[in-house]
Amino acid sequence: MNSDDFLILSARINEEQGSVEATIESCICLFVYAYCGLELKVHLIDDRDDYDCKVSSEILKIIKYEFFTKKMQHQGDASQYTTQQFPMLSAFLLLCHKIVTLMELYLTLPAVRADNGKTLIAGITSVLRWAIKSQLAKYPDHYTKALLGFRGGCLVACSENSLWTQFCELQLPSSVAKMASTINKNAENVISIPESLVLLEAHFNRPVRTHNILKRKLDIAKSVKHAKSNEISTDEVNSIPPLPASDDGFTIYDSDKLPLETKDIPETLQSLVITEKSHDFYLNHIYLEGIDLTLTDMITFPCVYYLLKNLPAECMQHLKNIQKWYQRMCSNAFVKKAAERCGFSLEVPNCGMESGDTYEIIVPVVDKESLYKRDHAMRKTKCKRKNPIEIITLLKNASIYPQYGRNYCDKLKWENLPPDLHPLAGGLPDKRIDRKCQQIESMVTAALFLAKAGQTIVEFCAGGGHIGLLIAYFLPSAKVILIENKDCSLVRAKERAKSLNLQNVFFLPCNMDYFKGSFDLGVSLHACGFATDQVIQHCISRGASFVCCPCCYGVIRNTQSLNYPLSKKFCSTSLSYQKYNLLTHCADRTEVNTPTAEQGEVCMGLIDTDRVFLAQEYGYEVTLTTLQPKSCSTKHNLIIGKSPKLLKHVD
Repeated sequence: MNSDDFLILSARINEEQGSVEATIESCICLFVYAYCGLELKVHLIDDRDDYDCKVSSEILKIIKYEFFTKKMQHQGDASQYTTQQFPMLSAFLLLCHKIVTLMELYLTLPAVRADNGKTLIAGITSVLRWAIKSQLAKYPDHYTKALLGFRGGCLVACSENSLWTQFCELQLPSSVAKMASTINKNAENVISIPESLVLLEAHFNRPVRTHNILKRKLDIAKSVKHAKSNEISTDEVNSIPPLPASDDGFTIYDSDKLPLETKDIPETLQSLVITEKSHDFYLNHIYLEGIDLTLTDMITFPCVYYLLKNLPAECMQHLKNIQKWYQRMCSNAFVKKAAERCGFSLEVPNCGMESGDTYEIIVPVVDKESLYKRDHAMRKTKCKRKNPIEIITLLKNASIYPQYGRNYCDKLKWENLPPDLHPLAGGLPDKRIDRKCQQIESMVTAALFLAKAGQTIVEFCAGGGHIGLLIAYFLPSAKVILIENKDCSLVRAKERAKSLNLQNVFFLPCNMDYFKGSFDLGVSLHACGFATDQVIQHCISRGASFVCCPCCYGVIRNTQSLNYPLSKKFCSTSLSYQKYNLLTHCADRTEVNTPTAEQGEVCMGLIDTDRVFLAQEYGYEVTLTTLQPKSCSTKHNLIIGKSPKLLKHVD
């Protein structure tokens, strides 16, 4: 973490009420900030007319912050000043200008500006993971390491792939933001519990599932066996020796050895004759991801606080698991201190409404699927023996079939390029290098056909930045932005950009949904499933051209912003979502020399034809072609869309 790095939150200081009015996302960040004792600078931006939540202004005593109003930001054009004329004013306006750029041109808040503006991070989980990791870089043994979970994997997956991340980052905060409209209050005193709380309550009833579950079960079984054999008191079950205290005087616990009380261990387990290999039992949820307190708990705690404080006490009979979890959270010394600083109740909150009133409580019926990303419900449909010929015939009768056009791909002279631009520098294994080089040069040369000097070009799902770095090298006057939600991939890209001295490359380790900037060209190589459609959707919404090579057709599914089929022409055939889903699965049957490979190629072309039709509806000139040579990948289709802006310019 550099001294110039800072966290930007949407909030307003209300001195009269002694509070900080903020979005729920900002409140979450402030709570975690207090829990972790972060040293990160914070810029509070008053960019809204009203806010969903409040925290105590006591929180301001422990954070390094600057406060900016919307008026200040829009005065942030520092170009007309010099440091000689107005040194303090110029520095202030320059800072405002940086914040305006971050907010209005790039990302939604909360966000982090790091590496002197070269790295921009958005999304609650990405921002908080970055902040904790930055803390650990300075203090490797800091107690907050436990929040990142087993092998640091807590909430590492993006919301599109992880139900947990989606729940913590989107669903719960959205419930808080919509509290005023979602809770039904009328003359009959009818109260509806938010669906997110009902789903969370159900989650606590499910067995714990973690990566190291067998080891944890075995450790607990051994503890129970030891307790039985030594006839020690129940208070000593799973107890651990005291560890050194922190500067605040609180005991720091090892996340892998957090003590469990006997009441948290199933009675069936305690009654068993335990052997060293006994782990055939369920663990109860102590915290959201099992028996360890993690970042999911920290994000959820403020959300549950704000939701419960608006519900009458009668609702608690339907939320007993949540009530128990909330009490357990408040028993943690660090959580307690952070909650006090934020003004959160240390008792299970409820507004009580008006004294003496009674309420009719409505408990919504929700699909109580597991919040674990690897739950059976998340597995894709098996379509091994299903034949798509009926669907292919239906589309053919509607004159819909793949039509491949001009090829824009060319070769690159790798020997004339700096070594750090070669895929070998990106950590790829040798056996993949030749095919990867062919894929990259096809993408880059096709992109350069559309790209112009001085434009802003975005590589979505950038990975190690193979394509974006090459484009930045060939177009030094262009601004190239790499968006990737896997931190480790962007670390390699940063190292390569630094060694190449590429000053025109910027890094956004976040989901593409948080990127709000304008750009001229979007590219993506093998963005999985509906991620390709999200890329095309982003490009269309900004009027940008695109070059996309899709992948993993079988994981395409409806999302909040995407509904399949995509195009009006496909929808006009009355093709159902279920049959479209079969088509996507069959599109993955493209392995070489298999009986279904040819049919899989047709299905793949049909899905991409739907994408072509969609872009054409928005005035794009679209070409469906392939990477060169096609043998470089079984997923070799390439969709090239020329923006209507370019077409008008040509006219």
